[in-house]
Amino acid sequence: MNRAPVYSLLAFSVLCMATSSIIIRFSSASPMVIAFYRVTFTALLAAVLGNFAMIRELKNIQKKDYLFIGGAGIFLALHFSFWITSLGYTSISSSVLFTNLQVIFVLIFSILFLHEKINAWIGGGIFTALIGCTLIAKGDLVNGKLLGDMLALASGLFVAIYFIIGRQVRSRVGTWTYTSLVSLTAAIILLLASILMGLNLTEYPSRDWLLFFLLALGPGIAGHGILNWALKYVKAPVVAISILGESVGASIMAWLIFNEYLQWYQIIGGILILCGIYLAAANENKITSENNKLVV
Repeated sequence: MNRAPVYSLLAFSVLCMATSSIIIRFSSASPMVIAFYRVTFTALLAAVLGNFAMIRELKNIQKKDYLFIGGAGIFLALHFSFWITSLGYTSISSSVLFTNLQVIFVLIFSILFLHEKINAWIGGGIFTALIGCTLIAKGDLVNGKLLGDMLALASGLFVAIYFIIGRQVRSRVGTWTYTSLVSLTAAIILLLASILMGLNLTEYPSRDWLLFFLLALGPGIAGHGILNWALKYVKAPVVAISILGESVGASIMAWLIFNEYLQWYQIIGGILILCGIYLAAANENKITSENNKLVV
């Protein structure tokens, strides 16, 4: 199969995801409300794309898979609420970089809980990324932005758990059905949280409603939707590595639109994080379990 169209679509999906933080910065709504409408519109769009196939799949989903979907929805809600909040306390570049450490979290979980063994390349990648993370955190601590970094780091942890849970059910549930149900679960949680916090849910200018929809259509459907589709044609490490372009794209757009210049420690730390994630993701299919069988 000619993979050139697949790689072109991957590049387009990364560009769509890179716009997420930019769109959020233009919104006047609170982070929790932005997160709520992002997943709500994503759930609706995914349901439309799933069409009648989704109706058939709903009848065949097992009870245990609904539990997995519910758990994934909880961590998806936590991810978006923490990450969007982080953008108010740190730079777009630092926020996206720390969130993208989810690749490293997934590998660490594989080591701790699945007792999988890693080679020197993966270990070196994890170590390199952590050094970069420490360097940025230290610099942002001096500049009063550490809280934002930690919120973004927590969001990376939550989305890593979301992906791990999703692996348990994605082989049995279609892409749009899974996306719609998980997003709907996250929307319910975020709605309840917004109500408890007494947040305004309706009185927003038309520009904000457009931004809510664009977050779901661009980063949500065109971004993550294409990534899920691409997993059928390219290996998971290729998709994981392609996500690194989000950090670069978001940083460039933040510089052009918001004049967010990168500090020296962000540049060096960012390079270390991206290199570390690349090394780890590129060698992810070489992880072996205790019985020395290859895990892809």
